[in-house]
Amino acid sequence: MRFLKALASAFGFTTILLLALATPAQAEHPAYLHALSNLRQARALLQTDNRPGQVGARDRAIEEIDKAIQEVKRAVREEGKETRWTPPPATQGDPDRPMRSAIGLLNDAHSDVARGVDESTFQGLQERALRHIDEARHALEHAIHGGDHDRDRRY
Repeated sequence: MRFLKALASAFGFTTILLLALATPAQAEHPAYLHALSNLRQARALLQTDNRPGQVGARDRAIEEIDKAIQEVKRAVREEGKETRWTPPPATQGDPDRPMRSAIGLLNDAHSDVARGVDESTFQGLQERALRHIDEARHALEHAIHGGDHDRDRRY
């Protein structure tokens, strides 16, 4: 009986120790989770922007953001993390300047993805995600700087 209690106690202690040691490993590389939050917030800002002159650029940026989100989600899953539980985005953005706010969030996401671990099993996920983020930024910058400067000041 004493042996069983000692065995159960040792098993419990070992289980707690293993769980405690495993938790930091899950959070060891949170860069992709941060990027995912920033990408989602950038997309949300752009989806509320319905100004007629920017529809094409906005839709192109959203399309590229969606592609980047898919790549980052794959990387997060490869790391053994859950894609639904992400930290808050770097900023909520300014709804009066959705394109500029989205560019700021995309810059943060780009930095996060670039800092992420590019495992060989990811098969180029990091590189593809960075390319999609760059394409989204390019579409938004073109929309902001490509038109009439007085009209674009609020973007």
